Amino acid sequence: MVGEGAPYATIALVVAGCAGWVLIRGGYLGAIHVPGVGSIAGQYVSFFKVAIGGPLNGDWWKLLSSPFAYLNGWYAFVALLACAIFGWLLERRHGPVFVLVVFFGGAVTGALAALAVYAEPIVSGANGGALALLGAWSVPDLRAARHGYYYEGDLLGVAAIAAVLLLTPYARPEASWLAGVVGLALGLVLGVGMLLFEPAEA
Repeated sequence: MVGEGAPYATIALVVAGCAGWVLIRGGYLGAIHVPGVGSIAGQYVSFFKVAIGGPLNGDWWKLLSSPFAYLNGWYAFVALLACAIFGWLLERRHGPVFVLVVFFGGAVTGALAALAVYAEPIVSGANGGALALLGAWSVPDLRAARHGYYYEGDLLGVAAIAAVLLLTPYARPEASWLAGVVGLALGLVLGVGMLLFEPAEA
């Protein structure tokens, strides 16, 4: 049944994000050779091997790897904490597959939006995926609040976390504000969709 067992999808997303931060900060993803300069290794080389920095030029897999690319530990902490909270809550409600669909849907759609708008976009980290999870989880509570019904969640707390994630790009330029906004919008849409398909309570 949904809600039983450990939240394996959420755990996997958080562990992948932590692993991405360690690999990038340690410069473990290799070096590049620049003519006239020699071999350059380090965290920035590692970062741009998995993050989106400019047009993809055929590297479509970066749409899936960029949500796990972090240069800054505080950005990683905030994004992964939000993923852990709302991924776990959403996984209890709808199961692991829905969590993965929402996370990657928000992250990939947000990255595509940034690629479409900017000539040289930089997209990294899970702010789009985290905001998608937050948006999808909050839909039932938003509907209940709108109609004056009782709801279990803390919408003020949710709004505070959303605000931190949306403002993060102003402190960390490697986080895309557009990816976050688009991820949140997609999460709300998917949350509404799940709400419409839920069986009516007796």
